[in-house]
Amino acid sequence: MAYIFVVAAGICWGLIGVFTKAISALGFTEMQMLFVKGVLAAGLLFLLILGKDRRLFRLKKWTDLRYFIGTGICSFTFFSWCYMKAINLTSLGVAAALLYTAPTFVMLFSLALFHEKMTRAKGLVLAMTFLGCALVTGILESGAAFTGRGLFIGLCAGIGYALYSIFGTFAIRRGYSSLTISFYTFLSAAVFMAFCVDPLEITREITTLGAWPLLALFALLTTVVPYLCYTKGLAGLPASRASVTATIEPVVAALLGIFVFHESASVIKIVGIALVLGSVALMGREGQEKDGEEGAE
Repeated sequence: MAYIFVVAAGICWGLIGVFTKAISALGFTEMQMLFVKGVLAAGLLFLLILGKDRRLFRLKKWTDLRYFIGTGICSFTFFSWCYMKAINLTSLGVAAALLYTAPTFVMLFSLALFHEKMTRAKGLVLAMTFLGCALVTGILESGAAFTGRGLFIGLCAGIGYALYSIFGTFAIRRGYSSLTISFYTFLSAAVFMAFCVDPLEITREITTLGAWPLLALFALLTTVVPYLCYTKGLAGLPASRASVTATIEPVVAALLGIFVFHESASVIKIVGIALVLGSVALMGREGQEKDGEEGAE
């Protein structure tokens, strides 16, 4: 079930491009969209927790806020901004490939922080994942220009993306549920971004355009649902396995590009999709074998 939750998260994240194109066409900037996502996601989760169990709002210690500042500001806000910036400095394909260096960073962090073991299978999975994402995003076909600044910020996006798995794992080990972690993640992100944009101006624009239903669906399907699923998956998987499994996202984005936006379906892109799916399957198989060995012991 943990793998299913993480795959579901990756599929939902793969929808980001479809919503982003539709909302950008209305005239909203990336930072404005990011702020609205944070506010609506926090609001939806607030109502969900209010109706389910108000005790989920409680913090065991005020110092635990550091974990949610980590998931909300250091990860969600930081990697999203870096990702959008990298797109402007390089290209969508290059930025996406750099973003998916995240599993490598998660694995390195996990080796140091959670004492996970490095295996040949994990090394193979990392290589398959990175090459597959590079092929899927078209980095080898686009001929996009590379700049030192663009590559650096793109790698920062990968690091920021990886940090969610790390801070999220710490919060889970403190006994927090996926609902609590997700709520405080987006609450901290929304509060931080409120100082970066003009909330009143954004509210007026959304109301004037009648875009609330679209933005609410955007927040629900690309933020609330995937982060709940991914955090739930982290409770049953090591951070390194979860991050690799979530790389199903660029595959979904590529397939949507082919079937919805009629982008080219080149052999290279298909090979990339196969590599990513293969890496996810291999990681899942390794997990099953490990679980079987532990059960036998």
